[in-house]
Amino acid sequence: MAITKIRISRHLTRRVLPGRALFTALAGVLVILAACGRSQDQIDFEQQAYRTPENYTETTPNGEVIRRDENDWRIGPMFQGFVEVQVPPFPNPTRGEPVQIELLITGVGTVNGLQAVAYYDVFDERSRRILYYHNRSPLEFGLLVFNIYPAEFDPGNNYTNARNRNDGLHRLYIYDNRWNLITYGDIKLK
Repeated sequence: MAITKIRISRHLTRRVLPGRALFTALAGVLVILAACGRSQDQIDFEQQAYRTPENYTETTPNGEVIRRDENDWRIGPMFQGFVEVQVPPFPNPTRGEPVQIELLITGVGTVNGLQAVAYYDVFDERSRRILYYHNRSPLEFGLLVFNIYPAEFDPGNNYTNARNRNDGLHRLYIYDNRWNLITYGDIKLK
């Protein structure tokens, strides 16, 4: 009986090993491809994005920058040379009016879609809310303009509640549709 188990075991091992080897090889290739897409600089950039907001880039209703927060609206290393924040979100602060964002897509075929995302609780993935979604993949070369509605920083779309949460300072994350962070910054609700 023990010999039969060994023979069966050897027989199964011979048949399973090529599949395991193929799976291991494919998994290795996927890990290498993922590593190629996200450098350590990009990972560090993304970790910085999840820190607590402290300030914001102040802009007029026409998009003129009054005061710049050096941590806001930087471009992630993975997207440098392919995307630019043409004009930081304006007006910032807002009194409830839509905030306009202008991104310049400079690399043809390099950005796969776009999502502007807010979290009610950065440490809880379930609190994520997509405030803007553009599914074109890749994005076309040129200016991409969209609005964020400040009331959407509240789960019930209530501007007063959004203004009262986090002292009115909310972080907006802009990702591609593969969840790679392009840029992030803070919007102040007054």
